[in-house]
Amino acid sequence: MPTVSSRVLVAIPAAIAFVVVLLALVFVISPPLAAAVALVVAAGIGWSLLARAPGLALSALGAQPLEEALHPRVESLVESICASFGITEPQLYTVDTDAIDAAVVGHADDARLVITRGALEKLDRLELEAVVGRELSLLGNGIRAATAMVAVSKAVGPLRSTIQGRLLDGRRLARADIDGVQLTRYPPALAKALEKARAGVAVDHDPMSCHLWMVGPARAGVQPLLVERIDTLREL
Repeated sequence: MPTVSSRVLVAIPAAIAFVVVLLALVFVISPPLAAAVALVVAAGIGWSLLARAPGLALSALGAQPLEEALHPRVESLVESICASFGITEPQLYTVDTDAIDAAVVGHADDARLVITRGALEKLDRLELEAVVGRELSLLGNGIRAATAMVAVSKAVGPLRSTIQGRLLDGRRLARADIDGVQLTRYPPALAKALEKARAGVAVDHDPMSCHLWMVGPARAGVQPLLVERIDTLREL
């Protein structure tokens, strides 16, 4: 998860745009007017990135809307957890991969929960409930900033690796495991789900969205070690 807010994140490309526009106009029009135009452009870019971030994140994840009628189990689990804890129900999406993984994007009032086909097919009810609970626990814990990171990564291009390296904190993802089991009250189920994910294949590697996945590609270098997370859950 990012260590800063979504507004701070989008301010990075907005600030770059401000400087570029200002330098382009300052010798053409008066400096105050150039600064005003640059400020408007920068604000527009920042707003646009925030607005487009959920769609860009879903695209980077390769997610498609889930046919809920074909997966009543996950729909029931989401409804139950949301009703129990006063969480706004997210829209459901899936990724067609054998990998066992999940992600959530957006923000608390307008979220999209993404669950891979592998998770839907290979996890039992308790394990799937644990995964759903973990992802829903992120809604109040920086997921808006994590979603914005996708849009910012796309906007800054070559600076993506530097920004992600400085602003992403893998420890927050490990803490999400703890927050998730506080909802479901059964740590062994999430530990078992992570074990199954570790034993299987990983999701495709997209550097813009690696930080969103519960497990993610091992080579991404963003996630904390999966075995450490499993050991922590076993100790609870």
